[in-house]
Order: sequence, then C-alpha cells, then structure tokens
Amino acid sequence: MMSTSSDQTKLRDAIDAARERGRKLSAELLASEEMKTSEEFAALLGVSVATVNSKRRRGELLGLNGAVKGYRFPIWQLKEDGKTYGTLVELHERLGGSWSVYRLLMQQHGELDGLTGLEALQKGQDDQVVYLAETVGRDFS
Repeated sequence: MMSTSSDQTKLRDAIDAARERGRKLSAELLASEEMKTSEEFAALLGVSVATVNSKRRRGELLGLNGAVKGYRFPIWQLKEDGKTYGTLVELHERLGGSWSVYRLLMQQHGELDGLTGLEALQKGQDDQVVYLAETVGRDFS
C-alpha cells in the first residue's frame, strides 16, 4: 500500500518535532548545574584544559556536546576521592558514544536490580555495569 503525500508530510513533521524536543532537552541538560565546562572541570581536577580534552578523547572522561558551545562534563563522574571511574573507557568502547554512556549511567536497569548505571558504579559493581554495556551494545548493533 502506497503512503500518501499527506502521510509523508505528517511523518516528516513528527520527526522534526521530535528532533526539536531532543535539542531543547539536550540544551537544558547541558546548561544544568551538574554540567561543567572544560575549564571548570580542569580546575576541579587540577589539570589543564588540554589534559581534560585528551582524557575525553580517550574515553577516560565523559564529555557531552550538543546544543551549547563546547563540551560539558557531568560533575558526578568524580568519585569522593576526586578520581573518575576507570570503567568509563570500557563503557565508551562498548557503547561507542558519550551520549550512549550517559544514558546507560542515568537510566535504571532491571539487570542492575533497578539501579542506574551510576548508582551501580558507586556501589562498586563495575563488572556488572560493563557487562550491561556489552549486552546493550550487542543488542543494538
């Protein structure tokens, strides 16, 4: 059955509206208090901005980009001792992108007994979070 021009227009409009909602949500998230600029995050770590950017490129830090200029770094990726989670590199490798890592860490997962990925990391359940990333990456590739 052929779709009509009207159906195609409605679909395009719905997709455009969804993209716009995504852009707005991304902008709100990146502008939130928990998100730090490269400069702010470098100061927290006591390193240079160049070091922060190198660590982001290697997957050692979670840096998100989108609706605001530059990358933003969630403050919660720093543990109480001021270090980051070593599993971030593995999560980036398995999931392929910073927004996918962010979603895994922020969403609750039945496989983690209802914890978010971040909560599981905070409880020392690194292996379970990495395994979850493997299954998510495998299921959607």
